[in-house]
Amino acid sequence: MNTNPQITRGNGKDIILQAFHWNLVKTRGTGTLHQSPKSWYQILHDRSEEIAKSGFTILYLPPPWIDDSEWEGNGKHGGGEGYFWRDFDLNSRYGTKEELTSLIRKLHSLGLKAIVDIVLNHRDRFRMKNDVWTYPGPAWRVSGSDTGGAFFDGSCDLKLDRPEVYSRFKQALNELTNDCGVDGWRWDFVWGYHPKDVMNLIKDTTAIEYFSVGEYWQAASIKDDPMFQRYGNNERSRILGWAEESGCAVFDMILKKEINSANSTNLKYGLNLSPNRKERELAVTLVDNHDTGASPYSPSNGWGQKVWECPSHFKSKAYCFVLTTPGTPCIYWPDYFDWGLTEIEDLALLRKKAGITAGSEWEDLSSNYGGFAGIVSNEQGNPSLAVSIDSSFEGPGAGWTKALEKKGEWTVWITNS
Repeated sequence: MNTNPQITRGNGKDIILQAFHWNLVKTRGTGTLHQSPKSWYQILHDRSEEIAKSGFTILYLPPPWIDDSEWEGNGKHGGGEGYFWRDFDLNSRYGTKEELTSLIRKLHSLGLKAIVDIVLNHRDRFRMKNDVWTYPGPAWRVSGSDTGGAFFDGSCDLKLDRPEVYSRFKQALNELTNDCGVDGWRWDFVWGYHPKDVMNLIKDTTAIEYFSVGEYWQAASIKDDPMFQRYGNNERSRILGWAEESGCAVFDMILKKEINSANSTNLKYGLNLSPNRKERELAVTLVDNHDTGASPYSPSNGWGQKVWECPSHFKSKAYCFVLTTPGTPCIYWPDYFDWGLTEIEDLALLRKKAGITAGSEWEDLSSNYGGFAGIVSNEQGNPSLAVSIDSSFEGPGAGWTKALEKKGEWTVWITNS
């Protein structure tokens, strides 16, 4: 049993790379339907030194279990992405268990960590081959309830409070940590189960996890969401409550909403700029991910989920913001590696040079200059970076140097000392 305190939020200095997108099972990173002869794990292995030099410290990898589902509707088609897995076989469309282990071993040699996407409460009951639980039966939600909200109609949801289900998940997570070297988790769809399930699974792994982050994102109040039952219809309170009760970090979906407004003035209202340091430290900031944004390649219209994407004209400003302010930034693979937002690397390396951490203190200058403007401190509490996005702020003056700029959009300064 893991006897470490149930807090898995890294060291405050991390920059996460979400190392996949929705269409990878079709393209393997080629940008077309042409499949690379190498698996995605092998491609990441080959590019791991490039990734390390770009300033990233954690790779967030796709769901690791086998998924051979297929679906089609609303002009889209898919399957195999890992979110409708059929059993705990680690030989997925992203690569084999051995390739995953080799990738993580290479990442560790470069000083990087790896977390994987864990889908706890739903699976493809129609294609089960191993780990079969009789359906309908006590292991399944069906028309009843489990420890959280339902995924769609709930017909494919597992009941984590059943001993035979929980123990099998515990075994699977231990296989990932002990055999493959995984350093933590991205918990999918967390309002679908209780935060105590997450805390218990972290506790019941024999390895000590480094970083875990939950996806608490829902568009409407769900009566059987445990967070709604305790925190009511206040999204901010529910997100913070989940992080507190699970001991994990959580994606800053409050900031994501403000990013999508494409109004720089609103950026300071995310969790990552909370006056409470503890809240800043638990926020994982993002501009887009595999669900919210587009993905390389499309049969016709560029789809790839795209359910809540950042406006394209605001992306550079959004990345400037998340990489220069508190919280733990999470960068979406296509934005940097496919679509050429090269400022991401420059900003990531500058963040490290300035010593910005997840809990950094900051001074708001926006009221005097419009847009967003602020000065951020390093881990010693000394002002070390200043940023102006869509504002008239032209820098702190003597003792500071302009470090990066995108004309007409943003500017960043660092201290000379």
